[in-house]
Amino acid sequence: MTLLDRMILSNFIRAWVITFVSLVSLYLVIDIFNKLDEFLEAVQNDFSSLLVVVSKFYSYQMVLIFDRISGVLVVLAAMFTVAWMQRNNELVCLLSAGISVRRITGPIFLGALFVLGISLVNREVIMPRLADKLMRPATDPRGELPCRAYGAFEPNGILISGNEALRRYQLVYNLTVTIPERVAGSMQHIRAKEARYIPPSSERYSGGWLLLDTTPRTLPDNWNSPVLEMIDPGKFFLRTERVDFDLITRTPGWFHYASTWTIFQELQRPETVGLSLLAVQFHLRLTMPLLTLVMTVIGVSLLLRDHQRNLFLNTGLCLVVGFALFGTHYLCRHLGEHDYLGAVEAAWLPIFLFSPLAVWLWDAIKT
Repeated sequence: MTLLDRMILSNFIRAWVITFVSLVSLYLVIDIFNKLDEFLEAVQNDFSSLLVVVSKFYSYQMVLIFDRISGVLVVLAAMFTVAWMQRNNELVCLLSAGISVRRITGPIFLGALFVLGISLVNREVIMPRLADKLMRPATDPRGELPCRAYGAFEPNGILISGNEALRRYQLVYNLTVTIPERVAGSMQHIRAKEARYIPPSSERYSGGWLLLDTTPRTLPDNWNSPVLEMIDPGKFFLRTERVDFDLITRTPGWFHYASTWTIFQELQRPETVGLSLLAVQFHLRLTMPLLTLVMTVIGVSLLLRDHQRNLFLNTGLCLVVGFALFGTHYLCRHLGEHDYLGAVEAAWLPIFLFSPLAVWLWDAIKT
């Protein structure tokens, strides 16, 4: 890497850091004031622990914030790097030395790829591991309050649903189990006031749900299914293959925090609900890096196509095209999630629409 490459790359990194700090600082100031009452409720008006709770909460949220704005930051950093070079007349000097414009932009795209790589690691590795903490509300930063429980299907068709749950004890209240006829010979409905999930282990009653204070309190005399076993009257054990505590308590938007591989696995399950949302999200994971690169090429090309034109006019054109591209992206995403477009069309249509524009603008750069 030459001295010129290091200089341009350092300018890109500096621009990225400045835009990141600026946007995150603005977001934090606004969000903290909006959630201040919730934080005070969480610490019970104890101002001495307020700073600790707020710091811990946003230390996890920073992972989510980075994922949300990483694409926009790459585009802004690339544009600011080129704009600084134009403003300081560095571009004229480099062109006079016989260096082509496309050679100058090489370190910028190298920096963009590096940041996109970090964002992919953040998305596929870090976020899934912190999903539970990222989904906690500001009123429950420690994860101690009851959370809502939902319903889920086992591969054999058993429906398990609950009312609310305690994460610390993996306990669900008012758990309802519906066993279909093909599993037990006749349909069975069981309701338990409390149900505790026991992870798989070498113990006999593990890998399922311990149902307490059930209705009915006993099973039929001809019951012969090993899926559900009565320990005592009113106390059953339900063996499950897929439905664990995390599955039954995950929110409807859980896939925003999951890895792409997890979403792909969910799409292969016939019992999965909300397939259109998952399919759109899966294809968006594939297209977002490409969409960011397309917008970066368009932004840089507009600034360099006529580098002697007014800088503010070039920047304005970049912003207009950027709003059009990301607006098209969110519109297609909305249409795909509501089944007006297929998942593939919703995710890939912005790429097909704007990639020819990016190629044409890049080819029109005067070198």
